Amino acid sequence: MSALHPMRIAIIGASGFVGSFILAEALTREVLKVTAIVRNVGVLPKHSRLGTVSCDVQDVDALSVALRGHAAVIHAYQPPRDSIDVHERAVGGHRAIIAAVKAAGVPRLLAVGGAASLKTPQGVEYVESPLWDKSFDPYKPAILATRALYYLLKDETDLDWVFLSPSVMLRPGERTGKFRFGTDQVLFDADGNSRISLEDYALAMVDEVVRPRHHRERFTVGY
Repeated sequence: MSALHPMRIAIIGASGFVGSFILAEALTREVLKVTAIVRNVGVLPKHSRLGTVSCDVQDVDALSVALRGHAAVIHAYQPPRDSIDVHERAVGGHRAIIAAVKAAGVPRLLAVGGAASLKTPQGVEYVESPLWDKSFDPYKPAILATRALYYLLKDETDLDWVFLSPSVMLRPGERTGKFRFGTDQVLFDADGNSRISLEDYALAMVDEVVRPRHHRERFTVGY
């Protein structure tokens, strides 16, 4: 892999809240050639190493065609969090993406995860713990759908998958390149906060594409 022979990767949901940051980070790497798969390609930037495909993720056949020939797929798909059927749509999308990646013969799938299934010091998942932030309640169906993706992948043996959980608070901020790695536990900083910027989360995700360190497992990043 080099600038002359870049790795071809696809980002599903490249215009979304997290996917847009991953796309921006990926386009800084000359060793990557990116295919952004979204519904509305008109919102995407122009770049010499960016190709675009308009596709409904629920259409497994069309999605598998779009994914063929890529070395890795980043799954950043998420339907609108305030839609009535967000849980059903999200889980259906997760299943369709997994099926399409396998049908396309792409060996590696990296999924944008959530913090809900990370364990707290009490030994329970964050979403079920006393630490749960009730301001997240309106988005709980979408959050639980992302947790469902983790459990779908845990049973997947045909793909080299990765589920990258952010810390509890995932917001735009700075690209510092200074963060910690964990596995199944919520990471807290010195002030007791669990947080990571979208920029640093995207950095960790794209680094994992370029230099794989995790295989068929979940990991997390935080300050």
